[in-house]
Amino acid sequence: MEVIEEIKSACSLDLLEYISWKLEYPKEAEAAFSVFCLRYDQAVLKAAEIYCKKWNLSATVALDIVDCTFARVWKYPSYQHKKSKTDNIDNGIKRWLSKISFTQLVNYTNKGTCYEPEKETDLSLIYTLDDYVERSTVDTLNKKELKEHLRVLEGVINGLGEKHRIIYLTYKLYTLEGNNIPRPVSKKLQEELDLVPGSIRKYKEQANKQIENFLNQHNGK
Repeated sequence: MEVIEEIKSACSLDLLEYISWKLEYPKEAEAAFSVFCLRYDQAVLKAAEIYCKKWNLSATVALDIVDCTFARVWKYPSYQHKKSKTDNIDNGIKRWLSKISFTQLVNYTNKGTCYEPEKETDLSLIYTLDDYVERSTVDTLNKKELKEHLRVLEGVINGLGEKHRIIYLTYKLYTLEGNNIPRPVSKKLQEELDLVPGSIRKYKEQANKQIENFLNQHNGK
């Protein structure tokens, strides 16, 4: 847990190094990736929007380019600052990400998509706490422990409106801090719940707030 806390304030080069250890230390790598995505999300989105505007492509395509850019970083966290034309690490990484975004745009125009085939095909929405525990990546022996840990939230989660509950649990499963959910899952939420992205974000914020208030009361704050 202490390592995860340290990752939140780590420099960007250290985050990339953590990501490169995904096989040896998967939890630390995922935490570092989440922090990295949160740190550079707006810079990548801005670059993608500029590219897409020049190529007469929609804002939706720009969001796909953002997803594909970070997917590439997860797979190949290969930034080398010594090859950068700037002394500032943050600016160097932003330029590196911009180049990756452009490559993903080229892939999109050539193939009609920038996404690589996913090994994981089951991207179902999450409806209940049991669904969440079942789909969690913890091993079988720890699923019972996870369920016990979440039992305190069972009442408040079940008390959420149906759409709030599905959105909250789906985001909880598919994301880490600040990271976007997979685009196919986002589309499923929009289609099945008949909501636009802005409404989904609002539902998520409301659910998170309700859970946060409950936990504060439960912990005596």
